[in-house]
Amino acid sequence: MIIDKKGVYLKLPNIYEGNYSLLIIFPLILIVLSLFMIPNLKYGIELQGGMLITIQTQDQINAQQIKSLLSQSGISDAEVRTFQTPNANVAEIEISTDRRILDVDEKLAEMESISKQASDIESELARLRSEQQATGKNLSSQISSDEAKLSSLSTRARQLQSEIFKISEEMIGKKATTQEEQGNEISKIMKASNSVFSEAKVAYKERLISLLSASLPNSDMKLEEVSPALSRLFVNKVLNIALISAILAIVVVFLIFRNFVPSFAVIVGATSDIIMALGAMAFFGIPLTLASFVTLMTLAALSLDTDMMLTIKTVKRKEGTPRERAYDAFRTGFAMTTTVIVAFAILMFLGMYTHIPTYYQIGAVAVAGLIGDLIATWCLNSVLVLWYLEGKYGNLIRMVKR
Repeated sequence: MIIDKKGVYLKLPNIYEGNYSLLIIFPLILIVLSLFMIPNLKYGIELQGGMLITIQTQDQINAQQIKSLLSQSGISDAEVRTFQTPNANVAEIEISTDRRILDVDEKLAEMESISKQASDIESELARLRSEQQATGKNLSSQISSDEAKLSSLSTRARQLQSEIFKISEEMIGKKATTQEEQGNEISKIMKASNSVFSEAKVAYKERLISLLSASLPNSDMKLEEVSPALSRLFVNKVLNIALISAILAIVVVFLIFRNFVPSFAVIVGATSDIIMALGAMAFFGIPLTLASFVTLMTLAALSLDTDMMLTIKTVKRKEGTPRERAYDAFRTGFAMTTTVIVAFAILMFLGMYTHIPTYYQIGAVAVAGLIGDLIATWCLNSVLVLWYLEGKYGNLIRMVKR
């Protein structure tokens, strides 16, 4: 610790002495590695759909045995977490939405689109026939064309119905009890398809619960499900919130600095923080859930806070040299961020101890993101700002022109 006129500070080395430009190498490497890792990021059941089965029992629970049992039933991607409470042994099983369910959902969506098109064509046909009868005009060619379109749509609906019945019967393990509706009326075809698919989903869940109950007979089970349609809604909401937040942040930053380079440095720092946090999540297997998404938004705000503090201290203030001002901001920002890291680390360990996934996800994502914030702010953002203040961008431009 050192004490000066401004107060008490950690005795940190001045990382901006000498060739500080080398600092930028480390964050750039981490950003590139993170971009390679992000495609492997897992999604929680809220964002990809699926089931969460919670089992409570007095018997011992073997996670590997449960995974093996589910694997024999064709479920190979289940995640099983086991832990103990004062009253029982608990297992939480996360199962992604079955590929067959996603396939049928897509077919039902196409069938719904066909139904809307057919309804529009039927309305047009009724209008044409009424007009032909009232006016005596020869509209046979238009009527024939629309009838051909309607027949084609009906054929496609029948084809989709056949495929849905086949997949549903595979899931049930026997022929569906729901009978196909006769005739070509697309609404009837759609009703029959929805009915047999609902029967298939119920049978699929009942078979799954029966399988687990046979393995753990003296247990209580609870099943929670998020449908693919609901998960898509969550994803759309998440993307919209992220986009609006990013636009508002960019506008506010540019209004404050009214200069491209400092504003750009602030945005780059915050963006790099989020990229590194997502890369860490992919590397450590932390899923992207609604809880971790909220944490990422919080990280963006915290990152903007430190980036703004750095940029204001170095650009808007005039005492000392730019490097001295950057170092002064570094000491303050380092103390701020490490304090928050400790708080979230406690939450992360609490989540690990209590086996509450939400606590663990929030804590782990925040710790990873804030470490990334230290690197992005003080090794990337600060370098960009110092290059601006020391006129190095002009030198770079002149070198490129040569």
